[in-house]
Amino acid sequence: MFDVIMLVISLVIGMGIFRTPATVAARSGDITIFYAVWIVGGIIALCGALSFAEVGRRMPVTGAYYRVFAQAYHPTIAFAVNIIILVSNAASAAGVGIIGAEYIQGWLPSIPTSYTAIVMIGILFVLNLLGLRASSQVQNVLISLKVAMLACIIAAMVFVDPAAPSATVAATPSTGGMWAAFGMALIGVSFTYGGYQSTINFGGEIQNSERTMPIAIVIGVVIITAIYLLASMSYVHVLSFDTLAQSKSIAALVINKLFGPSGSAVVSGMMIISVFGYINVAMLSNPRVINAMSQDGVLPSAIARSTNAHGVNTGALVSFTLLSIVCVYYGESFEKILNYTIFIDSIGLGCGAAAIYYLHGPKIPSYTHVAAAVFVGSCVYTAVNLFVNEPVTAIAGTGLFAAVALLGMISLYFSGKT
Repeated sequence: MFDVIMLVISLVIGMGIFRTPATVAARSGDITIFYAVWIVGGIIALCGALSFAEVGRRMPVTGAYYRVFAQAYHPTIAFAVNIIILVSNAASAAGVGIIGAEYIQGWLPSIPTSYTAIVMIGILFVLNLLGLRASSQVQNVLISLKVAMLACIIAAMVFVDPAAPSATVAATPSTGGMWAAFGMALIGVSFTYGGYQSTINFGGEIQNSERTMPIAIVIGVVIITAIYLLASMSYVHVLSFDTLAQSKSIAALVINKLFGPSGSAVVSGMMIISVFGYINVAMLSNPRVINAMSQDGVLPSAIARSTNAHGVNTGALVSFTLLSIVCVYYGESFEKILNYTIFIDSIGLGCGAAAIYYLHGPKIPSYTHVAAAVFVGSCVYTAVNLFVNEPVTAIAGTGLFAAVALLGMISLYFSGKT
């Protein structure tokens, strides 16, 4: 149970909480909206957790995130959604690697950040070749250190005097008023809360999965919500709301105020730990989806057959690692990656939560009906909001989804799956 709870926390707490509160503050433009969107985000995440826990109860298998779509919907939808999400996850891992490389660039000034990011990805690739137990044990250590960094940020509320308000006021979006501000801020919050759904990919490797996984997901999301609210309060307390809205390296700013000049070295080391933790958990989860797709014949079957002595599917792990390395060279700004990732995830997560109505299993509890309705509704709201405020990103995401779906139809036709 402890390992699965730690895995849930690892899947969610990546680099987001050390960066997105600044984006959320800038987009909300108001401190009341800022706190409200974090609370609403936590409620949505809990509803999503309950929905995916119910999905996990029905399909306790490895690589469930693919198999859920394949069984509940058409195989073409399963192919398209999962390929898009795999690309999105690889891009997120690459972006996080680049952010981590930037934090240590002062120590390695002559080495491009892209090279450093690739080395980080390579180190974790080797670690994951040793098997799930070795990588999960390391993950427990990494997430514990990451939580320690968050504890320092939260403790700053007690040990650092409150900052005076900045003379510059954060701007609210010019069109749409409060609801537009809330909707755009929710995108950053959704990114920061995302990841818990990937726990269902480990259903075939967790003992007593039907009981353990739902409890672990819910406990993990509740802990994360409390951590995020306290961290956000600390950012505002130490930096002031308006300064927060104009900053990027917000964790470094808070740690510097807490520890003084030595804070820069402390935060750089801890940020590297966070980077390793985020990329490691991406390598734990995503290759299992690739393996499941290969076993079903929608990806080359040679991938599924390439298993080493530690039970690791090396073909799937190599595929995701190479995809992440490619994304290092094609990554854009954090905000663009944020919008693109959330739009794609809105499609996948909404369909994934609704799959409980298409899968066989025990009777769905009444509270799960409510949770699924809230969660699917929030996914639709986010997608529509992006179409209104970021039409280029939404149209590009829709076009990419359609192209991958067409590729999936061709692949499934030749594999005899249609």
